Amino acid sequence: MALEMAFDRKGWQRLGTLGWAVGVVLALGIPALGQNPRAISISADVQEANANTGVFTAIGNVTLSFPAERLTARAQRAVYYSQEQRIELEGQVIINQGENQLQAEKVIYHIDKGTIQAVPSAGRQVESIYVLPEPSSSP
Repeated sequence: MALEMAFDRKGWQRLGTLGWAVGVVLALGIPALGQNPRAISISADVQEANANTGVFTAIGNVTLSFPAERLTARAQRAVYYSQEQRIELEGQVIINQGENQLQAEKVIYHIDKGTIQAVPSAGRQVESIYVLPEPSSSP
């Protein structure tokens, strides 16, 4: 069974907007981008970018960090499909944003829809922690 939730759409949407260009720059290892506070950092054992298909792939011990949105994701594989506006994370996925956390075997983010689908491994469940905002005080 899959779980769909909005896990701070702004952060993931910005990831998609920066998308392919950032993926190529990160894959090429250009250091100047890492100094920008809006930069996304990706580390992995292997990174590949295909300009013909618009697909960026990071494989092995993948860590994605977007400090401006306080978002960090870890997985064994991350694939960004620029034409489909979709990001897929697979293999022991953990996404943290502030105190919020999502754990699943696979997470699919549909950038244009602003939705996340989290799928557990066989016989398991998706786990998430969402810290509710403080109630606003009424005068």
